[in-house]
Amino acid sequence: MRPALFGGACDGGTSLERRSTCRRTALGDCSTALRRCLAAGFALLLSAAAQAETFDLTTFAPPAGTRSESAESVSFTDATRTTFAVYGVYRSAPGSGDAARDFRDEWELLVAPGRRRVGELKTETVDWPGGWKMTLGAAKVWNEQAREFTSLLAVFSGHGVKASVVVHYNDDRYRPQIDRFLSSLRLAPPAVAAAPAAPAATAADGKAGVTLTSNEWYRSIASTWASDGYVRYRYRFATDGSYTFMKEWWSQYHHTDYWFIEESGRYRVDGATIHVTPTRALKILRDKAGRTKGKPEPVALETATYRFRFEQLLKPTLILTPTSGQHTDRDGKQFSFAGDGRSYYYEPPSRCEQRPAPADCP
Repeated sequence: MRPALFGGACDGGTSLERRSTCRRTALGDCSTALRRCLAAGFALLLSAAAQAETFDLTTFAPPAGTRSESAESVSFTDATRTTFAVYGVYRSAPGSGDAARDFRDEWELLVAPGRRRVGELKTETVDWPGGWKMTLGAAKVWNEQAREFTSLLAVFSGHGVKASVVVHYNDDRYRPQIDRFLSSLRLAPPAVAAAPAAPAATAADGKAGVTLTSNEWYRSIASTWASDGYVRYRYRFATDGSYTFMKEWWSQYHHTDYWFIEESGRYRVDGATIHVTPTRALKILRDKAGRTKGKPEPVALETATYRFRFEQLLKPTLILTPTSGQHTDRDGKQFSFAGDGRSYYYEPPSRCEQRPAPADCP
């Protein structure tokens, strides 16, 4: 989970707030900035290597400023009484395989909350060393604390993941330092995890085998358990050992608000046991149209171990039983009624419960 920078504009958990007015057009044409970055990059390779810092997959020449680090990002704040440049490097997350979509998702998560865009968002995608695609975009934005400034987002897509870098600044005099910082960025591919040994357990009625990775796994709780609303839970287990989890809840008493917890991490299978280790989790408020409202909040990471098995009920069913004998915060306090009363029952979602839902679904 990745909190956005700068009071909804500045990264890495820094709380610095500066009031100022942007003095000139900030990034201008993204293609011009990219050419500057690429040209400068080769000249900086030797010097950057000598003073490089690495966070997660990203290696970079640290910019000037006060350093701050959290589990999800590292940031640098270079500020005077009236000017600022704030740099944030974020931990990688599972990617979509589409560089444009990765950029849109990261902009909505890291830049949009708490800011109003007041200028055109210009983007360009280029090849980056190491088999990556970099999509760079920038726009003038505004918020109450810093007034008008420029937000720049670089998203690196490749190797099944995405990694993001954010820069916020309000004076063009920072641009040479920003160019040097961007041109120093190098991404390492994620460590290759052994494919999880998910047993190809066969459904009880002998039909086609079902595995952890063969479906999205879904369950829901409705009515008074959710204050006259609902709670929905979803797992996706990938063959590379990564997973994503989403919890969504809604109440008729706040019917225009939809709360989400979005989590990602790694899992490991040992026989009939699965170990889940999250690396990020965010609580996000959205409206009915899916627009983020306010600033996403980090959620405590919860590791858990489950026994798991498959049964063929109305649908193929994944049954997760916490080895602790207690409920998990992730899956909720309400166990499923079926079975031993100490397990969570997940099944493939119906067509209109899939995410994203088909266009003809209500």
